[in-house]
Amino acid sequence: MTHSTLLIAFPKGRLGDELVPKLAHTPLALDPAALKSRVLQIPTATPGVAALLLKGADLPRYVAAGVASLGIVGSDTLDEMDMDLLELADLGFGACRLSLCAKAEVTLEDLRARPHLRLATKFPKATEAWLSREGLTAELVPLSSSAELAPLLGLADAIVDLVQTGGTLKAHGLVETAILGRSSARLVAARGAYLSEPGRLRPLAGALIAALKGQD
Repeated sequence: MTHSTLLIAFPKGRLGDELVPKLAHTPLALDPAALKSRVLQIPTATPGVAALLLKGADLPRYVAAGVASLGIVGSDTLDEMDMDLLELADLGFGACRLSLCAKAEVTLEDLRARPHLRLATKFPKATEAWLSREGLTAELVPLSSSAELAPLLGLADAIVDLVQTGGTLKAHGLVETAILGRSSARLVAARGAYLSEPGRLRPLAGALIAALKGQD
């Protein structure tokens, strides 16, 4: 790959698991052999275009810095980060809810009545915005993973986390008590590159949207 290779930042994890099959048999399909290796820069079926496989929280930084010209990231991540990015499209997959979740026997009214409410989350910005709208205050306990354990082990009264099917919550005896917002996969671009090289990037963005939305 050369310095002129256009890079698209693709997410690892939940969104990536949905994304890769959607791109199969399209001009932006990822090289199967490279996917099975440990490399993080994957050629696509289009010469001169490659994918970077990145964790969600890191991905916007690579795009904002112009390392990757385009990126796909959950809107929940975008909402938590103040990045100078152009949001080009809602790609219509990876839909989930950002929810307040607690033990099955704990209601929203119970949480409101707590004199010192503790919420575990990796979404502090969205949580603080919801608390402000609701006229509540709470101590936020920052967690990057396994938030479901926090109410069970007494680290927090409830959690604010993404919910897709609810299966993980059910397995831990938790339920949704309030929905704070909704998230889905978004196509974003490096502002400077997109505005300075529209002839290169707009067709690529259009091809990516068409591949993921099944458009002709």
